[in-house]
Amino acid sequence: MMESYDESQMVYCPYNKEHKMLRKKLQQHILKCRVIYKDTVELMVCPFNKGHLIPEPEFFQHTKSCEDRKIIVHYQTSAPAVLNEDTRHAKIECEENWDDDDVPDYDPEVYCSTANIVREPNGLFPSQRKAFIKEENRRQFGEDYEEEKPPTAKNRAETRRAPYEAFRPYSRRQ
Repeated sequence: MMESYDESQMVYCPYNKEHKMLRKKLQQHILKCRVIYKDTVELMVCPFNKGHLIPEPEFFQHTKSCEDRKIIVHYQTSAPAVLNEDTRHAKIECEENWDDDDVPDYDPEVYCSTANIVREPNGLFPSQRKAFIKEENRRQFGEDYEEEKPPTAKNRAETRRAPYEAFRPYSRRQ
């Protein structure tokens, strides 16, 4: 179902006038067309609105008549706001002062090393990774935690035979 849009919401691409789109899609579209037409079309950026891309011959005329220029000129020439008793409010006093607290700066590494958080050894060499994992296991599971030793050749042979013992015929078991 195609939605109908008001003509005031539609704009043309400055690089190719055949490209017509919603005003809110223009910035995203310009990024694509800038790459496609970088060698063929040379556009200048308006100093008052970065969304205005103008061909060089029309640039001077645009800077004199740009709608956004009026906003900036109005801001530059308007007088600053006058503060008087009606517009000024009393200073707000507070009992709290966080500057006086003697608290150490937050260090995320120190916090993570003491909190119950799982950390990963990213960007470490293999030996550093092994030491990190060993230290993490001690931190998580307690000081008396010992790693499981890798099975020796004798243990591996026993574990390989053990499952098959149950399937041997009764006559061959001893």
